[in-house]
Amino acid sequence: MAEKRRLSPVVIVDAAVRIAARAEPDGLTGRALGDELGVDRSAVWRHFADRDALLLAVGDRLLAMAVAGVPAGLGPRERMESLAHQLVAVFVAHPYVGAATACRTTRGAGEFAAVELMLTALAELGLDTAGVARYQRMLADTVMAYAGMRASYAVLPAEVRRADEQAWAGAYRTVSPERYPAITAHLPQLAAHDDDAVFTTLIAAFWLAVDATTRPADENGSR
Repeated sequence: MAEKRRLSPVVIVDAAVRIAARAEPDGLTGRALGDELGVDRSAVWRHFADRDALLLAVGDRLLAMAVAGVPAGLGPRERMESLAHQLVAVFVAHPYVGAATACRTTRGAGEFAAVELMLTALAELGLDTAGVARYQRMLADTVMAYAGMRASYAVLPAEVRRADEQAWAGAYRTVSPERYPAITAHLPQLAAHDDDAVFTTLIAAFWLAVDATTRPADENGSR
């Protein structure tokens, strides 16, 4: 019988990730997981205290997937940039879980691996201990906030996304130039920038901050 299938937290998280990739809003319910695994829904909760514990475990798996997607042999900057892009891609590909866990601390192996990668790379760039910790938090908070926003947007109904995407050509074009002169002046450029361009600029700004910290001081003590 299906009930005799051997379950474990890993098997359940595997199933939850598969469901999450299908962008199903109720993917972490006992019913959805029971159907996916061919077991009674109650079996899931013998391995997780509650839905939040399961959610964090699945979120941690997403972090592990992002780390695993970073190619070997990259330099410290390239490793961190690859991880940043992997995190966004993985969270958007599993949008309901991504949106729900981007602001959480999963306290699992996936999170530990992501933090370790960033700390190690920053140390290689010559930052002191305090700088390594500060810039790791800066990048992690920035990337996860962006990943969570993109994941949240991905789960909106298609018609809602369409309306938002048409705002630059619609509502913003109707604003009064006298009342909103800056919007009027910059509208073509605002409409031209897509999400990828914005994210690239965020990463570039991060490196400017890191470089300003690691650059040797000149004879006047300024950088």
